[in-house]
Amino acid sequence: MANFPTVPYSDLTNRVKALTGIDSFTTTDEAHIKEFANARARTAHERYPWPIFTVIGESVTLTGNTVRTYNIGSGSTQDEIDFDANVVFRIHKENPFTDDYPDEYPFAIGLTSSGDPCVNIINSTSLSGSSVFFTYRKDLSKAINETSSITTGKYGSASGDNPNIPHVYFSYIVAGTYADFLRSDGQTSKALAEDQVSESKLISEIDRISNQGRQFRHDILQYRPPSQFNRHRQTVGSGEAGSQSATLNNNVQ
Repeated sequence: MANFPTVPYSDLTNRVKALTGIDSFTTTDEAHIKEFANARARTAHERYPWPIFTVIGESVTLTGNTVRTYNIGSGSTQDEIDFDANVVFRIHKENPFTDDYPDEYPFAIGLTSSGDPCVNIINSTSLSGSSVFFTYRKDLSKAINETSSITTGKYGSASGDNPNIPHVYFSYIVAGTYADFLRSDGQTSKALAEDQVSESKLISEIDRISNQGRQFRHDILQYRPPSQFNRHRQTVGSGEAGSQSATLNNNVQ
């Protein structure tokens, strides 16, 4: 079970009630709130490599050049990572915890022969016997189902739901859910204003986390060797290679 700060789902519904001025929601409203909240949770999840959901430098010993990244543990002999991945950020040749600037393998997204999502590591020869190091973000639905009693892949109060929302998402989900509720009620202009509030809350949380331990994670997720900068004439963030305007941004996708 995950050991990170969470907030009860009931706090979310209570907060939205307070914002709307409604003492109690109808069953239909409750269902809508749940869908809005989970949609916002996914938006937040896919916005940034959150430490609680990002695996850095996981070692995989290969038998070939293909590694399954979803439907993990299905019983196939296919090489696979430890968790279902929402996105694979990097495949390093060296351990990023021991090498300052590890080289990377290029890779292409594909499907295994059984139809499971995978990555095909691009190399002129077979990498059988080699160890590579995966950095990826866990799939949200699978991460939500952290125990056998949680089966829906959603946050909520119904049977099978996860009743605890990660604290890092909470303020954004509340504001975003309120905005979506207003939009569903036809209050478009108010919803747009609340969208801006929710965005500011998400950016604030991203900035708070990215400024901690400042720079290991960004080196892992965003570093490219100078030769690649020169080859593609671009840097991570913005500006041409060598430009003084090049900066890192938080939206690592």
